[in-house]
Amino acid sequence: MWIGCGLLAFCGFASWRTTFIKQGFNPGAAGPSFVPWLTIALIGMLSLVLIVRALRMENEAAANIAIPGRRVLLAMAGFTFLMIGYAASFMPIGYLPSTLATFILGLLLLGERNWLIIVLFPVGMTLAIYYGFTKLLSVWLP
Repeated sequence: MWIGCGLLAFCGFASWRTTFIKQGFNPGAAGPSFVPWLTIALIGMLSLVLIVRALRMENEAAANIAIPGRRVLLAMAGFTFLMIGYAASFMPIGYLPSTLATFILGLLLLGERNWLIIVLFPVGMTLAIYYGFTKLLSVWLP
């Protein structure tokens, strides 16, 4: 319930900030603000699904209230710092090394222990996204 409400609040903030995007000279409907509005709409819909789901399960969950343990809270804090480090290292180091390192560390932090998944999945996804942006969409990545 709280995550859904937090995401809805984020959608409100993102909507407000998206109104400041200049449309430029693009006469089409899919201008520079199209992807942000699409993302806001999808996150908003999924947030509502989370809220409805939480309200439906409220009676069942009232009997089984579970507070996250220390390990879960530390993993969440570590993942938050990992994302901050990724944002800080993205431009100076570049997309490929920073994304690979963050992906692998994130999988380890979240408890993944299968080495094939830890190595092959991040490499495959990172290269697929890199290829998609650079070759298919002609978007430069650092």
